[in-house]
Amino acid sequence: MNNKFYKFFDQIKDDLGVRKSSFIKIFKYLDELKGPINIVETGCLRIKDNYAGDGQSTLLFDKYTLSREPGSKVYTVDIDQNATKICKSVVSENVEVNTGDSVQYLIELMKRLKLEGKKISLFYLDSFDVNWQFPHQSAAHHLKELTAIIDSISENTLVVVDDAPIFLPMQIENKKYQAITQHPAPGAFVGGKGYLINEYANTCGAKIFFSNYQTAWIGFKKK
Repeated sequence: MNNKFYKFFDQIKDDLGVRKSSFIKIFKYLDELKGPINIVETGCLRIKDNYAGDGQSTLLFDKYTLSREPGSKVYTVDIDQNATKICKSVVSENVEVNTGDSVQYLIELMKRLKLEGKKISLFYLDSFDVNWQFPHQSAAHHLKELTAIIDSISENTLVVVDDAPIFLPMQIENKKYQAITQHPAPGAFVGGKGYLINEYANTCGAKIFFSNYQTAWIGFKKK
């Protein structure tokens, strides 16, 4: 299954840079899910062929769903009209590209998916550029996105946040970097865009599925 997709993916995966490992794990996870695949993305492809810069996620999701069961679909939203125009020129009609505020769009999309009896297989959040010194705005926005569409998420939904690496406090001893693991220093934590979603995950029992430059969770909503 998906031989056509992986023939394409194998040609470009090395161009994905820090996102290569994440996308490999994302698609392998989706391979294990049966039936049509529904992917919801916030923040669409903005520049053609910019694999290292932003990962070309919309294009990858488009090609993946086209290789899956009939009825598989991608929904993406971006507030930038120029970005959605470029995205529409690159992807197939299997991608529903929307221009507008992502939280408002997700609230309306959740109503549609509920009426159609659909659940989200992959929720990919990348709509708000992160300020690494002050990531609070982007982290809060992505938490709003998750809660806006929570009723369309199942226990098996893979939730992925871009620009959300795990951080570990470090110190230099004898010219070597060593992790600080004892009190009062904090332990490892998810930063960037994903730190509030990780706090929410901790309270509702969701588990980290992987974390490198991006972080993914499963189990946000129990059956």
